[in-house]
Amino acid sequence: MRRLALTTLLLAAPACSNPADPDLLVEPIEIESVEVLVLESSPPQAQAHVRGFIGDGCSELKSVEQQRTGNSVTVTILRQRERAAICTQIAKLYDAVLRLEGSYPPGRYVLRVNGIETFFTTQ
Repeated sequence: MRRLALTTLLLAAPACSNPADPDLLVEPIEIESVEVLVLESSPPQAQAHVRGFIGDGCSELKSVEQQRTGNSVTVTILRQRERAAICTQIAKLYDAVLRLEGSYPPGRYVLRVNGIETFFTTQ
Protein backbone atom coordinates (compact mmCIF):
# COMPACT_ATOMS: atom_id res chain seq x y z
CA MET A 1 0.00 0.00 0.00
CA ARG A 2 2.88 2.36 0.75
CA ARG A 3 4.24 1.92 -2.79
CA LEU A 4 0.88 2.88 -4.30
CA ALA A 5 0.69 6.06 -2.21
CA LEU A 6 4.20 7.09 -3.27
CA THR A 7 3.39 6.49 -6.94
CA THR A 8 0.23 8.59 -6.62
CA LEU A 9 2.18 11.44 -5.03
CA LEU A 10 4.83 11.33 -7.75
CA LEU A 11 2.21 11.42 -10.49
CA ALA A 12 0.43 14.33 -8.82
CA ALA A 13 3.65 16.37 -8.48
CA PRO A 14 3.98 19.27 -10.95
CA ALA A 15 5.78 18.19 -14.11
CA CYS A 16 7.36 21.61 -14.53
CA SER A 17 9.11 22.14 -11.23
CA ASN A 18 12.51 23.80 -11.34
CA PRO A 19 15.02 22.12 -8.99
CA ALA A 20 17.30 25.20 -9.06
CA ASP A 21 14.46 27.44 -7.84
CA PRO A 22 11.34 25.67 -6.53
CA ASP A 23 9.43 28.98 -6.51
CA LEU A 24 9.86 29.32 -10.28
CA LEU A 25 7.54 27.55 -12.74
CA VAL A 26 9.16 26.66 -16.08
CA GLU A 27 7.03 25.19 -18.89
CA PRO A 28 6.61 25.21 -22.69
CA ILE A 29 4.75 28.11 -24.26
CA GLU A 30 1.49 27.43 -26.09
CA ILE A 31 2.03 27.25 -29.86
CA GLU A 32 -0.69 28.52 -32.19
CA SER A 33 1.01 27.99 -35.59
CA VAL A 34 4.27 26.95 -37.22
CA GLU A 35 5.20 27.71 -40.84
CA VAL A 36 8.47 26.60 -42.43
CA LEU A 37 10.19 28.84 -44.96
CA VAL A 38 12.85 27.18 -47.14
CA LEU A 39 15.41 29.74 -48.26
CA GLU A 40 16.80 29.78 -51.80
CA SER A 41 20.41 29.29 -50.85
CA SER A 42 23.16 26.81 -51.49
CA PRO A 43 23.02 24.61 -49.49
CA PRO A 44 19.31 25.06 -48.68
CA GLN A 45 18.53 26.56 -45.28
CA ALA A 46 15.23 26.86 -43.45
CA GLN A 47 13.42 29.13 -41.01
CA ALA A 48 10.34 28.57 -38.87
CA HIS A 49 7.75 31.29 -38.32
CA VAL A 50 6.31 30.45 -34.90
CA ARG A 51 3.30 32.10 -33.29
CA GLY A 52 1.94 31.42 -29.85
CA PHE A 53 1.37 32.67 -26.32
CA ILE A 54 4.06 33.16 -23.70
CA GLY A 55 1.45 33.31 -20.97
CA ASP A 56 -0.03 35.79 -18.51
CA GLY A 57 1.40 39.12 -17.33
CA CYS A 58 4.00 37.43 -15.08
CA SER A 59 5.34 34.96 -17.65
CA GLU A 60 8.62 35.70 -19.40
CA LEU A 61 10.38 33.93 -22.24
CA LYS A 62 13.10 31.70 -20.76
CA SER A 63 14.79 29.90 -23.66
CA VAL A 64 14.59 28.62 -27.23
CA GLU A 65 16.54 25.43 -27.89
CA GLN A 66 16.99 23.28 -31.01
CA GLN A 67 17.96 19.66 -31.49
CA ARG A 68 18.36 17.88 -34.80
CA THR A 69 18.62 14.18 -35.51
CA GLY A 70 18.72 13.31 -39.21
CA ASN A 71 15.61 14.74 -40.86
CA SER A 72 13.90 15.57 -37.56
CA VAL A 73 14.22 18.98 -35.90
CA THR A 74 12.83 19.68 -32.41
CA VAL A 75 12.48 23.21 -31.06
CA THR A 76 11.60 23.75 -27.41
CA ILE A 77 10.43 27.20 -26.33
CA LEU A 78 10.11 27.67 -22.57
CA ARG A 79 8.58 30.35 -20.37
CA GLN A 80 9.06 31.04 -16.68
CA ARG A 81 7.08 32.73 -13.94
CA GLU A 82 7.00 32.84 -10.18
CA ARG A 83 4.79 30.00 -8.98
CA ALA A 84 2.84 32.06 -6.41
CA ALA A 85 2.65 35.33 -8.37
CA ILE A 86 -0.67 37.10 -8.80
CA CYS A 87 -0.73 38.16 -12.45
CA THR A 88 -2.80 40.06 -14.97
CA GLN A 89 -4.64 37.78 -17.35
CA ILE A 90 -3.47 39.66 -20.43
CA ALA A 91 -1.83 37.20 -22.83
CA LYS A 92 1.73 37.91 -23.95
CA LEU A 93 2.12 36.93 -27.58
CA TYR A 94 5.07 35.16 -29.17
CA ASP A 95 5.79 35.81 -32.88
CA ALA A 96 9.28 34.98 -34.13
CA VAL A 97 11.15 33.70 -37.16
CA LEU A 98 13.71 31.15 -35.99
CA ARG A 99 16.65 30.11 -38.15
CA LEU A 100 16.75 26.32 -38.20
CA GLU A 101 20.36 25.32 -37.58
CA GLY A 102 22.34 23.51 -40.26
CA SER A 103 21.66 22.95 -43.93
CA TYR A 104 18.80 21.03 -45.52
CA PRO A 105 19.84 18.97 -48.55
CA PRO A 106 16.99 17.73 -50.79
CA GLY A 107 14.58 15.63 -48.75
CA ARG A 108 11.56 15.54 -46.48
CA TYR A 109 11.87 16.90 -42.93
CA VAL A 110 9.72 17.10 -39.81
CA LEU A 111 9.78 20.07 -37.45
CA ARG A 112 8.33 19.79 -33.95
CA VAL A 113 7.84 22.95 -31.90
CA ASN A 114 6.59 22.23 -28.36
CA GLY A 115 4.78 19.17 -29.70
CA ILE A 116 3.25 20.82 -32.79
CA GLU A 117 4.45 18.90 -35.84
CA THR A 118 4.82 20.15 -39.41
CA PHE A 119 6.54 18.68 -42.46
CA PHE A 120 8.58 20.41 -45.17
CA THR A 121 10.49 19.39 -48.25
CA THR A 122 13.62 20.85 -49.84
CA GLN A 123 14.72 20.43 -53.43
